[in-house]
Amino acid sequence: MSVITVREMAAADINSEWLGVPRAALMENAGAAVARAVLRGFPKARRVLIVAGTGNNGGDGLVAARHLCSIGITVRAVVLGDVREEPARANLQTLQRLRCPELRTVRDGQDLLMLQEWFLWAEVIVDAVLGTGIKGRIREPHATAIDLMNMSPAPKVSVDVPSGLDPDTGEVRDRAVKATVTVTFHKPKTGLVVPGADKYVGMLVVAPIGIPREAELYVGPGDFLFADFRRDPTSKKGDNGRVLVVGGSEQYSGAPLLTALAALRVGVDLAVIIAPYPASAAHKAYSPDIISVPLDGNALELRHVDLVAKYAERSDVTVVGPGLGTEEDTAAAVRELARRLGGRRLVVDADALKALRGGLPPRSIVTPHAGEFEFLFGVRPPGELEDRAGLVRRMAEANNTTILLKGRIDVISDGRQVKLNVTGCPGMTVGGTGDVLAGIVAAMWTKTDSPLHAAALGAFVNGVAGEEACREHGYHFTASDLLPIIPRIIRRYAGH
Repeated sequence: MSVITVREMAAADINSEWLGVPRAALMENAGAAVARAVLRGFPKARRVLIVAGTGNNGGDGLVAARHLCSIGITVRAVVLGDVREEPARANLQTLQRLRCPELRTVRDGQDLLMLQEWFLWAEVIVDAVLGTGIKGRIREPHATAIDLMNMSPAPKVSVDVPSGLDPDTGEVRDRAVKATVTVTFHKPKTGLVVPGADKYVGMLVVAPIGIPREAELYVGPGDFLFADFRRDPTSKKGDNGRVLVVGGSEQYSGAPLLTALAALRVGVDLAVIIAPYPASAAHKAYSPDIISVPLDGNALELRHVDLVAKYAERSDVTVVGPGLGTEEDTAAAVRELARRLGGRRLVVDADALKALRGGLPPRSIVTPHAGEFEFLFGVRPPGELEDRAGLVRRMAEANNTTILLKGRIDVISDGRQVKLNVTGCPGMTVGGTGDVLAGIVAAMWTKTDSPLHAAALGAFVNGVAGEEACREHGYHFTASDLLPIIPRIIRRYAGH
């Protein structure tokens, strides 16, 4: 049975709305599913009590109350506080306009004890108190509500998760409803199927509520839940991310600069470039925000590896490749550097991909386009998206790496999971957008431990930046135009 964590479910909810399926529709479907479960499981019951919290779980219960009332069931509903969030608040207001159910709001355990008779009156109790939002010890009036539900002889139908049960682990740290039936949505939460959880879960019913498959497959705003952009007020320079970019050559100075500037725009504290002297001089002249360390000579060579490795060991993520060139000594230096940094966070891009054919460093992120993918793995990505995704997953698994295959639809896989990114525009064929992508991916890897989520979020942000640049400039923008857009996207979707 396929299961889902609370964070994954929350991301799917957000992505569903981004794809055009509003949360109000999901709540309506969830509440209707609960009502059906009550009718199917207890067809002779004519008196139903809904115990609702103030969040979305409570909103699901309030929708169930409306559906049960509509077919003549006598319903009473008690709400454990003030409902402020939409769409739960809208559903409460709807019930307040109707003659059914009989509705009360309580704010503490003592007030709830005054309604103890309701719990004895009910032939079925719907537990819509906490759902997946449990954190630590149960507060009042929720604790009293759980106790009263458990004391009642009526069967209990829990909404999504029995209130008090940790939905990820199945642990009960304080108290929890002992449900007769649990109606969970979309997929079982991981804590519902662990050994021992059944004494709280009862019979498990999995109800589809209209979350599209693409809400988990496509990268969207919900995926920002897998990264942490918060900053400790006591943090110091470097605590929020250090990215090293190894790139540049006599011919190419702009590529590593775009990578480093993109990393800074995502929110790392320091972006350091190590580049041959001609490129390094250009970086210093262009931006005071970049630390650029010059290498003696016109290209990266084997003799430079000791110095580069020393800087890499002080960095959270290293990007290797932008603008390096393809000289044989440079390729040999890349291979030696990859060997020394094996196991560290390494993003391999551009010219470095050509040097590492047949020997990708483990647990790295690689960012090839279709031609580079064919060069790396000896097989050209097929045109059919499903076949392409399957091939990327197999190659990622076989090479113990995370692959971000760039294209009209980016395919990202760590060998276990596949994500697709559909953001972007045709104007992003302009040179340098791949270098910006590498910097975003590297910086994202300082905000999450998952290379899959770092690569997926990097592709999403880069694509959305391209879309916004295209709206502003048409197809007449440059890669540099993406840079000031990046912070806006992160603030919009991550709130930081």
